[in-house]
Amino acid sequence: MADEALYHNKLKQDAGVIMLVLGLLYFSETYIVYNILSTLWGEVPELGRIWPIYIVFYLLLIGIETIGCIRVYNSIKEHMFDFEYYD
Repeated sequence: MADEALYHNKLKQDAGVIMLVLGLLYFSETYIVYNILSTLWGEVPELGRIWPIYIVFYLLLIGIETIGCIRVYNSIKEHMFDFEYYD
C-alpha cells in the first residue's frame, strides 16, 4: 500500500507546478496579445471593428488551456494510486 500522506504531499507539489505553468502561459499570451493590439492600434484604422475577434480568440485560448490543466490535475489525482505514480 502506498503512503497516502506522501502521495497527497506530492499531489500538492504537482498542483503547484501546474499552476506555475498556467501562470506562465497566461502571462506570455497576455503579453503577446497586448503587443499585437498596441502596435496595430495606431497603424490600422479598421482595428476598432476586429479587436473583439482578438479578444474572443484570447479568451478561448485561455479557457482551453485552463480546462487542459484542470484535466491533467484530475487525471493525476485519479490515477496516482493505481499507477504508483510517486514511487
